[in-house]
Amino acid sequence: SPLEHPARTLARLTLCSCANSPPTAMCDKAAGLELLNNGAFSEAEPHLRFAIEQTTGQKNVHGLENAEQFMWTRRLAESLIGQRKFEEATKCLKPAIKQLEIKYNPNDEDALDCKYLLAESLFGQGKKYDAGPIANGALEGLRGNLKRGPDHLTTLKCRALCALIDRQQLKSTANDLAQSALEALELFFEKAEIREGAGGRKLTECEHLAAQKVTGFLDQVLAPGGDGKAKDSRAGSKVSTCVPDSEYAASDVCGSRLPSKA
Repeated sequence: SPLEHPARTLARLTLCSCANSPPTAMCDKAAGLELLNNGAFSEAEPHLRFAIEQTTGQKNVHGLENAEQFMWTRRLAESLIGQRKFEEATKCLKPAIKQLEIKYNPNDEDALDCKYLLAESLFGQGKKYDAGPIANGALEGLRGNLKRGPDHLTTLKCRALCALIDRQQLKSTANDLAQSALEALELFFEKAEIREGAGGRKLTECEHLAAQKVTGFLDQVLAPGGDGKAKDSRAGSKVSTCVPDSEYAASDVCGSRLPSKA
């Protein structure tokens, strides 16, 4: 369709490419990631479930069970939250968090990402008093994590969610927390514009989707009357669908990549 979003078109082309190639688990996983990163959540779900099936019980070179299935579980939870299947996402995330904390530590970046997603899924079910402590704990960990940090988009989503939960609980900290998140988001866009102006990569669709989620949360805190004061129009501007220059370029933003932990 000529009206289809270009990022969705790319995701569909990825699937077609896989369909025309010999069937492999790697191809199916790549298609799932491509769809997820471009916001095609329902289309991504079966591929992500397949990835979990393929990696459950998988062992690393030392004969020990690796954590790849929990990486895919996190991505499945993202797709479920994107479809507002909050209860199902919660059921996926709780065992994944437990296992990641056992295998690594409570402040491992993947465990923290899962905690943020768990808080979002609980909040989506109206369980704000359950979501609040989890979101606040995740935010503290994300801020201090070397692979995330205070300006990472996952951290900004978590900060904005914490502000929204605080507002609904009538806490005085809500506006200050939301304002700090908004300022950090504006700085993120300024850096992106400088990078693009210097010939670097454009923001990806995944980054724009994350920024839209941040502004969606903040809008409910800073502009509850719906006047849009918290919104940044750049969150919906034209995006690049090219792959970042390195694996860490991807992890420094928000896009899911093939799991590397073992």
